[in-house]
Amino acid sequence: MLTPYAVETMGFKEVVAEGAIQAKFTSITVFEARGITVADRLAETTTGQAAGVEYRIAISASVNAACRLLFADDFAESEEEWCKEVKSTGPFALVAVGPTAMVSCAEGRSMRAQDGSIITYDCFPQVREELHAMEKRVLPPVVSALTCAFNAPNQYVCFKRLARAAVGITPDLGTVRDIRVEFRAEGYVSRAVDAESMSAALRVVSERASRLNKRAADFFALGVEEVDQLKRFLCFFLSLEIETHAVFGRTRHRSFLEAAVTERQSSRTSTIALLERQVSSLGNLLDRFAWCAASSWPHLVDDDVEMFKRLKEARDQIAHGRASEPPQGYARNAELLAHKVLWQ
Repeated sequence: MLTPYAVETMGFKEVVAEGAIQAKFTSITVFEARGITVADRLAETTTGQAAGVEYRIAISASVNAACRLLFADDFAESEEEWCKEVKSTGPFALVAVGPTAMVSCAEGRSMRAQDGSIITYDCFPQVREELHAMEKRVLPPVVSALTCAFNAPNQYVCFKRLARAAVGITPDLGTVRDIRVEFRAEGYVSRAVDAESMSAALRVVSERASRLNKRAADFFALGVEEVDQLKRFLCFFLSLEIETHAVFGRTRHRSFLEAAVTERQSSRTSTIALLERQVSSLGNLLDRFAWCAASSWPHLVDDDVEMFKRLKEARDQIAHGRASEPPQGYARNAELLAHKVLWQ
């Protein structure tokens, strides 16, 4: 949270009373259309509804021209500078989602822009969550439809997200822009490594690197480089899944069963044969992971198996369309478990 002094130094002087400003808000998401070109003066728009939410689309070589079709206003004060900032030359597809119902400000500060619009600082926190929920329902089908509509045989087209904004319209048709400064950071702790430890670690690397499952290592490396939490989670989980199937396939189940079975010698052979057939027929990923933990990964404990179960449930939720992202922290949990499994 910024202090009142910090907000004032940004230019927000006037204190806004609760309910003093009312507006309907619409979000605007700007995409770069990669794979097509649009004539400078060409600008098209359409409207529709998806998942019970209204949307409008405008496509143009100019982001400001497209925005004027939707809101009779420019998206950027200087389109040239904005294009340099986002590293894009267009063409652009703008998707407007909403509007919301008329909402009143909660509290906060505001200032008047040179164009006469009102800029508020975090006066409409409830709108931010509502718009994000609407976007989650609308943008995936709209972007998918855009991609399929513009693609052609041997002509690949994709839409890359560049920017997002939200604008409110008051009952007297004034413009409200509600902003909030957000910070995001990561932290880590370092430990000292002496020369002996360094040499030992490098020896282990040279011994084990060539023995790692290449496909599992490929996805692990992709996960390490990825920033997006969904992609990180899926990469690390794929690494776990590939390694589990590989280890299960090469494990000598009979050797482990012979050591584990403690029944009478007379029934031992038939008992082991029965158990071996049962184990070899395991097809479920979770069952295979649990068996590998028991037979091949002695350093894993019950908590690790339980964690894999939760990770698999999250992956299944995403795969079946019941979730669009993993729970908070699951990407890191998948990474840590992959550490233990790959570095057995």
